[in-house]
Amino acid sequence: QSDAGTAVRVFGTLLTWMQERSSPVFVVATANKLEALPPELLRRGRFDEIFFVDLPGAATRAEILGIHLAKRGRDPGKFDLQALASACSEFSGAELEHVVIEALFAAFDADREIEDDDLLDAITETTPLARTSAEEVQRLREWSRTRARAADLDSEKPGRV
Repeated sequence: QSDAGTAVRVFGTLLTWMQERSSPVFVVATANKLEALPPELLRRGRFDEIFFVDLPGAATRAEILGIHLAKRGRDPGKFDLQALASACSEFSGAELEHVVIEALFAAFDADREIEDDDLLDAITETTPLARTSAEEVQRLREWSRTRARAADLDSEKPGRV
């Protein structure tokens, strides 16, 4: 069966379950292409709110970098996370994790501990999806202005009204 046929069947099953469930359930779902979902799935009563999650702001990027450094046994306090966060304004959380991993590889290859410069080099060498797909990101931001609630009210975000 085709992918489209499978998707229709899955959505049908989900809609039926949502309509017929007998106990209270809190359902959260994510989608990168909301316009591809059937309208009946998005009406009030099925999903009560649509939130738009934009790219992280500077404070959140610094926090994400710190989390990934700590996750890999490094003390985030030894890094200038604010400066690093400023250097990667268009990066997603996944891209920030990749920056930490790449920097660790570079430091390992140089037989030393990771430094801010390793992270800056990894940032410089990474082209974020927000840049390679800038039109799509802008389209999503424009779409969200009148159709979704902001999940994060970070004022740095260009898609906010």
